[in-house]
Amino acid sequence: MRRLHPRPGSLPDAFAPRAGEGVLRRIRRALGTPVLGSPRPGEERGMALLLALVMIVMITAFVAEFNYSARTKIIGAYHARDDVRSYYLAKSGTRLYGLLLIIGAQLDGNQMAAQFLAMLPFQLDGAAMVCRSLPFLDTAMLKYLVGAGGSLDDEEQAGLSDLFSGDGPGDGDGEGSRGFIDETEGDDGGPPRRGLLDFEGDFKVECSDESARINLNGFGNKSWLSRTVDQHPIGQLLFGLMAPPEYDPIFEERLKIDRWELIGNFKDWVDPDSERSGFWGGDEDGQYSDYEPRYRAKNKAFDTVGEARLVAGVTDEVWETFGDSLTIHGGNDGKINVNSATPHMLRAVIRAVIDPAFIQPQQLDQLVQGVNMSMKNPLLGGPIKKANQFAPRVQQVFGQLNGGATLTFVPGGDRLLEGMVAVDSKRFRVSSTGYVNDSVRTIETIVRVNKSRVRYLQWKEY
Repeated sequence: MRRLHPRPGSLPDAFAPRAGEGVLRRIRRALGTPVLGSPRPGEERGMALLLALVMIVMITAFVAEFNYSARTKIIGAYHARDDVRSYYLAKSGTRLYGLLLIIGAQLDGNQMAAQFLAMLPFQLDGAAMVCRSLPFLDTAMLKYLVGAGGSLDDEEQAGLSDLFSGDGPGDGDGEGSRGFIDETEGDDGGPPRRGLLDFEGDFKVECSDESARINLNGFGNKSWLSRTVDQHPIGQLLFGLMAPPEYDPIFEERLKIDRWELIGNFKDWVDPDSERSGFWGGDEDGQYSDYEPRYRAKNKAFDTVGEARLVAGVTDEVWETFGDSLTIHGGNDGKINVNSATPHMLRAVIRAVIDPAFIQPQQLDQLVQGVNMSMKNPLLGGPIKKANQFAPRVQQVFGQLNGGATLTFVPGGDRLLEGMVAVDSKRFRVSSTGYVNDSVRTIETIVRVNKSRVRYLQWKEY
């Protein structure tokens, strides 16, 4: 019988037996059909590639997250650094202008300085002259003055650099002096010298006379407590401020109250009694019974000028219209420094003591402009040097504008006007802003100045 199986060694390579391989597996391998079961060691290369790709993706994500986090922290550190720099620039501007105000106060009464300024449109009235003549100061102006005036000696540069840095005189190694170092060596080959304006960023300082605003706390002056609201100097100034006819829609259409009623509410907030001022009478706290939560009149001085917004009748519109003309730091005598007053405030002072029946609104506007120009121009009279000179100046300007006519005051208005007017100031609002890249910081202060120091009555940072 013929043998069915080929002789050993005569099978094709595909059917060649392998160690440990069965007949069925050998046939499937020869036919090219998939072989079920565990892969051989040589068939695991695809899994290694997949694992490598997964690891690369995970490492890439980790590195990207780490880079983003690190970059965010670096940018945040830069902003924090710039924020600190802008804050200290603003603080330096505040101190610098305080020094200028002290210098102005020290010049008051100096005969040599008075003779020097006699031919200039300045009145030597202390610190108010500085604030009025130099309403703003910034680094661009300082750099121009330093460049135009030539180089400063070592002592002057050291003193001004200490001033900018916020350190005390002669303390040049303090923390505040960082950022003011020049890379050039000193003349003696010593350590690097500090540049006067060699710092990153800028600052701008603005000054306004706080005594050129109406002091609401003047309602608490004990010498005026017996006066009615329409006879009170602060009440008359507020009426002069609110009297122009362009404000009629505020009181007649929206508030629906009389001007004197609103002024009486200011007085009731400060005076010690609990009765409403003016012609209305009743309990002053009753006006606040409809508020939620309910509160009462304070019966004490204002702590901040923003507290005036709690007074009955002071809406957002009223505050936006008159709020900038109010203060609590002008001095309890309530006098307005007319040399520093704006035309808007001059109008309030004059309107408080004249009879409106004898002057038209247009005439009043012309009178205010004429008085303001006469105080700014020495050829037209110059600044007022004494309070009793203001009423004659108003009469003089009115006569010049109206062919020698005489202005009619309310009874005793000239004496009342003299009691409302001041010619110097000791309190000022100084606002200093520091700029470094995108960082901006502002410091707003109310200062009281004498010949030796600056006292900060209020300090706000934002």
